[in-house]
Parts: sequence; C-alpha cells; structure tokens
Amino acid sequence: MADFQNDQAAGLRRIMATPKPRVVSIIAASSTQDQPRMMTNLAASIRGQGSEVLIVHASKASREASYEINDHPALFDVANETATLADAIKSTSHGVSVAKLLHKTQVNIPLDADAGVEMNRIFDALAREYEIVLVDATLNDEYVLPLKTLNESEILIQLTRNPESIKDAYTLIKQICSQLGRRSFGIIVDDATEAQAQVVFKNIAQVARRFMQIELEFFGAIPNDDHLSKAAKLGRSVVDAFPMATASTAFKLIAQRLDYKHDFAVEINQ
Repeated sequence: MADFQNDQAAGLRRIMATPKPRVVSIIAASSTQDQPRMMTNLAASIRGQGSEVLIVHASKASREASYEINDHPALFDVANETATLADAIKSTSHGVSVAKLLHKTQVNIPLDADAGVEMNRIFDALAREYEIVLVDATLNDEYVLPLKTLNESEILIQLTRNPESIKDAYTLIKQICSQLGRRSFGIIVDDATEAQAQVVFKNIAQVARRFMQIELEFFGAIPNDDHLSKAAKLGRSVVDAFPMATASTAFKLIAQRLDYKHDFAVEINQ
C-alpha cells in the first residue's frame, strides 16, 4: 500500500511539475521601432537556449511582410475552418515558427463572443505545442489585446529613451489597467545601454507606483548596435551571425529572463 501511495505521489509531482507554455505579448510604445527585427532576434535567442518558440503577429501595423506571412491564412481562418493549422504556421530559417492571429482589418475590432471563445481555444491549443509564445501586439479600440488569453498572460512594454516613447508607454499602461484592472508589466528599453535603460526604468516605475500603485519589472536593454542591421541583411539573427556582439549578449539576457525553464529550474531546486 505504501509503495502504491508513493507511486501516486511521484506521478502527481511529475504532472504538477510539467511547465505550462509561457505567453508574452510585447507592445511597442514607439511607431519607429523595428518590432519584427526585435521579435525575431529575441525568438532566435530563446530558441538557442533550447526552447521551442512561436511568434504570433497580432498588431494593427502591417508587419506581415516582415514576417513573410502576408500570404498565409490567419488563426481566425483556422477557427472558421477555412484553413488548417498547418497552413497557418510558417517555419523560419531562425528555427522558430510564425503565425498571424487575425487579418489586419480585424485587429482593431473586438471579436464577438462566439468567435472569441473559438479563437481562444485555437490559440491555447497551439500554445501548448510550444514552450514560449511571443506576441507582436497592439491594443484594439477597447484598449485591450484581442484575446482573453493574451489579456490574462504577461505583457511587456517596449520603449526607448525618447520622451514621447516614455509618455506613450505610460499611456499604454494606463489604458490597459483602465480595462483589466491593476496588474504588473515588464519593461524593455530599446536603443539604450544597460545603465541608460535602468534610468528610464527607474523613472517610469516610480511614476507607475506612485499614481497607479502598480509594479513594473525590468526585463532588459537592447543597445544601438550596427551588428543588428548587418545580421538582418544576411537574413540571420544577430546571435547566430555575430554571437559576440553587444546586441547578442543583450538578447541572450532577455531570453534567459523570459525562458520559463530558468524559473522552473529554480522552483524545482528550492
């Protein structure tokens, strides 16, 4: 009997220890940022650490061409049974997969209840096939992300040191909290050194804590590095083409912060 109970306990621990996929929506607080390049480099860095990654385009900005999925059906088509999941997923040379959530004319308009339920079902099923899902996202006209799953998952705000970008980032945080209630956000500072990014983060975190009583978390800085554009011209990620570049180190650090395996390993060892 004792052996049976021990076996049951061991089996339960294995089930409970199975990590869930991590869904992270990244919203850019500046229209000048090259979001697909950032997303691709981050995904390639996570993939280099051994995790399967999916990028989902869910932005009102027309970035399908940058992800080379402009001719691919959307997950919305899969939900409507006019395309298969295999048709909607593109494998890239970086070793990651890419899909688009909706067609660009649909991103601003909230989904009706039935479509929303089915889209969440399709998305959740797809997410279980990967360890990390990175969503290139923008808010719709109701100041939320297009799926319930996304609104309940992690949200990172990407900004620069530009005062307008910082202002836009704070506005995004206020808009989301006005609809979803108080929650935490991650922060990535683009075009900045680590020291410069920490100054930006400290300032916006203090304002968010003081006026909205919310906590922000620093996820990292992406430096201004010519190796990023050089790698893009080669059709490769910066971590693959120039592994010793400053930008490569930065993306690896952010990838480590995002990769659930690192958090999971810490929890298991505690």
